[in-house]
Amino acid sequence: MTLSLTFVIAGLAIIALVAAREHARVVAARRTLLDRCAPLLSEAEIKHGGDGFPTLEGRHDGKFLRAELVPDTMTIRRLPQLWLKLTRIEVRPHLPEFSFLVRPNGTEFYSLTSAHPVVLEPPADITADVIAKGSHHASRQTLASSAPVLRRIFSDSRMKEVAVTDRGLRLIWQADEGTRGEHLLFRQCRFEDATVDPTIFAALLSTFDDLSSSLDAIDEAEAA
Repeated sequence: MTLSLTFVIAGLAIIALVAAREHARVVAARRTLLDRCAPLLSEAEIKHGGDGFPTLEGRHDGKFLRAELVPDTMTIRRLPQLWLKLTRIEVRPHLPEFSFLVRPNGTEFYSLTSAHPVVLEPPADITADVIAKGSHHASRQTLASSAPVLRRIFSDSRMKEVAVTDRGLRLIWQADEGTRGEHLLFRQCRFEDATVDPTIFAALLSTFDDLSSSLDAIDEAEAA
């Protein structure tokens, strides 16, 4: 019995060691996900949370920008998601806000859409299941001004949300989907194919410029 107990303890120790090494490998891989995007920003700085996912901060077009990777495990009938959350600060104190969320499932803890009280009619020709909301009824004009840009943005099936606020702009984009095996068997959140290509990151930055330009006329009219 003593020998059997020794083998059990040794086996558990080996399993724990292998698990610890695998966890360290996964965390190390996460830490580099935004490294290639950093040169696209000025004054770039990367920080890491306890889960290893990076946050990139810097300046784009003279404005402060933050890029975060947000794991989403609040799923029932789908796999975990890894979202790239991009926020660019540009203050427009008189701008009526709006947010635009596609394929809503009610668990989007990272979304700004639920904070807006007024339901808006989404632009035509965006066929995805969508919720458009605003800070007040004047947000309809802001949304209409941005409609051509929104159509281009949501032609990318990996785009999840666009938000326009009086403090800045927000994009949520799908960086990866969790692997099925680990999720089904162990309910683990593993993103084996996660990557943020610098070309895609540059395109998302350009989207900020297009969206900002579409708001200039509205911003000037509200301030007048």
